[in-house]
Amino acid sequence: MSEVAPPLVDIAIPLPLAGVFTYRVPDAFKNRLQVGRRVIVPFRKKICAGFVVDYPSSSNPGGELKEITDVPEEEPYLTRNLWGFLQWIADYYLLPVGLVLKTALPPGSERRSQPWALFTPEGRKWFAALQAASGNPVRDRVLRTGTISCKDLAKVVGKKGLEEAQRRQWIRVEERIARPRTNVRSNHIPELLNPIGTEWPSGENPPDLTPHQQEAFRQIDEALQAGGFHPFLLFGVTGSGKTEVYLRAIARAREHGKTSLVLVPEIALTPQLARRFLRRLGGGIALFHSGLTRAQRLDEWRRISSGKVNVVIAARSGIFVPLENLGLIVVDEEHDPSYKQEDSCPYNAKDMALVRGKLEGGTVILGSATPSFETFVNAQRGRITRLDLPVRSHGGLLPTVELVDLRGTMAKDSKGAFLTPVLLTNIREALAKREQVVIFINRRGFDTFAQCRSCGHVFVCPNCDVSLTHHKKARALRCHLCGFSRAAPPLCPQCSGARLFFGGVGTQKVEEELSMHFPDARIERLDRDSTRKRDELEKILDRFRKRQIDILTGTQMIVKGHDFPGISLVGILCGDLSLHFPDFRAGERTFQMLTQVAGRTGRASDSGRVILQTFDPHHPAIQHAAVHEYEAFLEKDSVARQELFYPPFGHLILLRVEGNNENRVESHAAKIARAARLLKGQSNEPAVLGAAPCPRKKLVGKFRWQVLLKGRERSCVRDLAKALRAEGHLKGYGVKVVIDVDPIDLM
Repeated sequence: MSEVAPPLVDIAIPLPLAGVFTYRVPDAFKNRLQVGRRVIVPFRKKICAGFVVDYPSSSNPGGELKEITDVPEEEPYLTRNLWGFLQWIADYYLLPVGLVLKTALPPGSERRSQPWALFTPEGRKWFAALQAASGNPVRDRVLRTGTISCKDLAKVVGKKGLEEAQRRQWIRVEERIARPRTNVRSNHIPELLNPIGTEWPSGENPPDLTPHQQEAFRQIDEALQAGGFHPFLLFGVTGSGKTEVYLRAIARAREHGKTSLVLVPEIALTPQLARRFLRRLGGGIALFHSGLTRAQRLDEWRRISSGKVNVVIAARSGIFVPLENLGLIVVDEEHDPSYKQEDSCPYNAKDMALVRGKLEGGTVILGSATPSFETFVNAQRGRITRLDLPVRSHGGLLPTVELVDLRGTMAKDSKGAFLTPVLLTNIREALAKREQVVIFINRRGFDTFAQCRSCGHVFVCPNCDVSLTHHKKARALRCHLCGFSRAAPPLCPQCSGARLFFGGVGTQKVEEELSMHFPDARIERLDRDSTRKRDELEKILDRFRKRQIDILTGTQMIVKGHDFPGISLVGILCGDLSLHFPDFRAGERTFQMLTQVAGRTGRASDSGRVILQTFDPHHPAIQHAAVHEYEAFLEKDSVARQELFYPPFGHLILLRVEGNNENRVESHAAKIARAARLLKGQSNEPAVLGAAPCPRKKLVGKFRWQVLLKGRERSCVRDLAKALRAEGHLKGYGVKVVIDVDPIDLM
């Protein structure tokens, strides 16, 4: 219901701007405005969409104010609570609030004007004569409507022709904005998404809860009934039935008239999770992630804001959806680094789930078999209530893990595909029993690098500081960071030699080698390359679920949350590929990845078996993952972190300088480091590390250097970053400085 707006309103513009702007409200719009509504306003020399966020305290702010020009008839995009949440994010992550608003809104909501050419009678004659000879098809449109965008006109007459037309007054240039679409097009909504009340055939009865599940749900239920903010860590081993606890909690939140938000780390998980939820909960469920089209995301946002759904399943961007009466937030696989957005607006959706839960007065469940160290330590400190699911829901044991030392057991006939005799024997036995096998290697492509053996030249990406990956089927060398691709040459471009060597192992090579060893087996691959087509990922998973695939090989995509009871064997080809990155979290991530992939097997029985191959079998991450000892590994890995004040025993802010000119980037990073040391003076904290080149010194054509601020107290690190920003040290010609608070990726 619309409010009667006062004569002035504060408007937020979805641009990288720090504040809001006050506009006058014409009488015609006073009964149509309310907080969250999209409006059309003049801004600088443009016309753009803005959003009503507040009413100014002063009725006379001073200065000449512009007026709102239009108010589309549509539901509000924001709630008061959501706007307060966005302001909190902007303050915490040291970001302009307009940039946070732009990041939060669905695509298509933030329209900006474009210059259009309006033809005078003389201009029409000029254009008709000009186009009579060329026969350009835009002629009839211009003569019929008398207008065309300046961009399209410049394509026809050139930039100088456009300037001449303005000078001779053949055209008048005017800023125009396309009127935003306001209707929800049902044919653009995914078929899966039913409105509230729609019947959905139920094909499953709720399973009986284990004693540990019952206790976990009891505490969550009490929190939902009591209301207010209650954070939980649902710490359950793989296959312990965390999703069943989520389902019961969501159903109970519905009974209390509350809405629920479920965040998942991988887009691929949303459709299968939604289907399971629909079978149990019925309709009223929405999906929200970047895999939807722009129109679908905009329509879903509107369905959510209009109250037509009460459960949203989403990837990290779903943390911003405008759910009213939000009573429950679930973050599944909360340890996953994909919850952190790394671009110009860095935020961590896992952390923000806790913040939004606190602001909305709701219950938050963080679920994982391998929680992030930050979450687990917060539970130890009593900030989060820990709920344990220490056994699998079917009562079986965790899979047996056998370590294979690759230093002495690499098969000579494996041609570098890491298929050791031990692994091949176990695959053969599993196939003989008609059981399914998963083979994991966290590298795409056929070969991971290409080198000339005559001169030593290595084929590297011109945009990134990495070697190109060989894709045999496509006969191409590709960069998996920026997408650069070139044909695989027959000769070396450096010395014209023919001794090209393709080395390393990727999923394509593993798939080919498996086909040679097991010609009768049905083998498929699951990675970013095999799932480029829309719906291909879901089709592969569906075939595997129906046991139409015997061996599935792939990357991390096969790790995240999939539940296939037919898997009896998991082979991890090289378990230490991620272990020796220059990042203090490398051991933690390796442990999490190995534990998660091992957990795909033995989900319906005690027959699960894991072959973990490694060049470093004595590393603590490998040793503890093999025996499923999370807390023992955390205790060991925490020793160095405590000494060096790395999270969760300290706090970080990363200042990353990016630009096209390497010398300019290096110079500005050094300037920031000097200024930081001067500002902190004689104080020991925070420590200023750098300036230094990023481990990936060049990425997507940009050179990158970084300065890391580190300290025991969050406030001292933030104060130094704020001082650097306030005094202008983070601004520079030809460079961009990204402030990354609580960075996850230091590469």
